[in-house]
Amino acid sequence: MGLSRSLYPTTLVGAIAGLCSWGLFELITAILPQQESGTLGDLVSLAILGSVLGGLSTWFSERQSGHVASPGWVLGGAGIGLISGCIAGAIQIPITDNLAEQAPFFTRVLAWILGGSLIGLGLGLLWIKLNRFRGPYAFLGGLAGGAVGGLVFAGFGGALPDLAQAVGFMVTGAGVCFGMALAPILLLQGCLEFVSSGDARAQSKLRQAEWDLEQDRSYVIGSQGSPRVAANSLDNEIFIPDQAIATRHAIVYGRQGRFYIARHPETSGQAGLGKYILRVRGKTVTASQELRNADDIIIGRTALRFVSRAHAG
Repeated sequence: MGLSRSLYPTTLVGAIAGLCSWGLFELITAILPQQESGTLGDLVSLAILGSVLGGLSTWFSERQSGHVASPGWVLGGAGIGLISGCIAGAIQIPITDNLAEQAPFFTRVLAWILGGSLIGLGLGLLWIKLNRFRGPYAFLGGLAGGAVGGLVFAGFGGALPDLAQAVGFMVTGAGVCFGMALAPILLLQGCLEFVSSGDARAQSKLRQAEWDLEQDRSYVIGSQGSPRVAANSLDNEIFIPDQAIATRHAIVYGRQGRFYIARHPETSGQAGLGKYILRVRGKTVTASQELRNADDIIIGRTALRFVSRAHAG
């Protein structure tokens, strides 16, 4: 998966989520009692950041993978983020009560670090079935983003409080999403990239879609996907809404460091060969076909490209 097609936009989504969180935080704190704006403000800010970041990053991950962004799954991401933010805020309250007067700078930075790292860990664990490294990477990304955001806020909060806080939210959100996106890229062994489709629906829905491929796993490519199948599902379904693609059209699988594509049993045989198109490098696939880097794949009326780990990024 190329950096420009995954890491950069995902990080940008985190920054946007941080900016939206800051806006919501400003609206909510405007109605809080002034005496409650200290420790309660930390809890509220982290809860907002976690929920917005969780919901938006989950929605973007599903859209990027070509899945239908189901409301239930997006709300689940927001809920995990909310819980993670509340835990971080609850931990921060006694720290602030005991250290704020003696070490205000350190306390502010620590609050951002706690918030970013724990929110990142919670959101990363949401994808543990798909990639067990997303939790640690999102934790480290959130920790780094929170540290930078905390330094900005603590260093410039006195002179430019609103701007410093907004930047802090954005950097923390960007750090969390950077870590979540970096994990699959570093561990990536292959991916399929959507190129174009003669089917208008597929062209509209899958403009930037790409699907990670891992060794020792199989992926069914078909035209019927369930809206409830989330991007982190173990069903390994690659859904392409192309009317020329069968319900279960092809299988992509990794074995011993290589990737292959084959017809699904439902489209094999003479009838399947005549009705359902599957070509690699311009040649019709009749049996298992090894995939090489930058191979063009035609399935139905849709063009895909295979990218190997050695050339990804």
